[in-house]
Amino acid sequence: MKQYKYIYNFTLVILLVLISNTKLYAQWFLGNFNWSASLGYNSSLFHGDFTERANSIVYYTPFSKYFYEDRKSGIGFNLEKSIGPYFGVRGNLLYTKLKGSKGSINQYFDAKLFEYSLVATMNFTNIFWGIDRYRPVVFYGFVGLGMTESRTWKYDATSEKLIGTNGFGKPKVAGGKYVPMSETVMPIGLGLKVVINPNFGFYGEIALHPINTDKLDATVSNIAFWDGFGAITLGMDYYFSPSRFSSFKRHSPSYNIRSYTSINTRKYSRKSKQIFKGGKRRFKYRRK
Repeated sequence: MKQYKYIYNFTLVILLVLISNTKLYAQWFLGNFNWSASLGYNSSLFHGDFTERANSIVYYTPFSKYFYEDRKSGIGFNLEKSIGPYFGVRGNLLYTKLKGSKGSINQYFDAKLFEYSLVATMNFTNIFWGIDRYRPVVFYGFVGLGMTESRTWKYDATSEKLIGTNGFGKPKVAGGKYVPMSETVMPIGLGLKVVINPNFGFYGEIALHPINTDKLDATVSNIAFWDGFGAITLGMDYYFSPSRFSSFKRHSPSYNIRSYTSINTRKYSRKSKQIFKGGKRRFKYRRK
């Protein structure tokens, strides 16, 4: 586990450095549209003790029938801030179901997992092909740190009898809910964005979510020291900037109708008097 702690610490330092420099390029990069909100659908596949043919490369490709077995669906929401032409920071929320089965022991499990993480994004398109804020296609990578909360139910495949659980810790208060298992996670992956107009776009991602536990499948192994899942995500982006909304309100007549009316009244009234004072001199005139 020590090697993973070093990776966690290194990633955390990178995230903190990026967050501390959020104002460096924010007003320059992509103009006013330096924020994005994303909603996506994901297909998740468990990796761990309950993974058949885990050592087969073919198993992990879409050309294998095993690639589609034991897949479960989920949904995710991201809020991202671009902090320069090369980097960004985003917060992730993810909910997914997981399933794993192993015919050799005639068992399978079902799990429900919630993940929240802070992720650093890297714009590979700008890094390798030059900066272009109007590029319609963006290839990027991401890595981050987060936490997961999960519950697992393990069954006998023949009798469908419940034979094990995980994530049902002792309630913090008498009569309270069982406490789910909480563990750290380090999401890492690649993505592709396609911008269709200044406000909307589509994206696709492939990612691994290694979790710092061997109990996600309710089975402890002496071989594996972590469980996790892979996810394929398709979704939609909405690009925006909070400053645009506040700027619109400040300059909108409806935002300050009183001052707007008084300005036009002074401008078009021929009977109004205007007095200007400047230093020791005083000027007075009447509109004709």
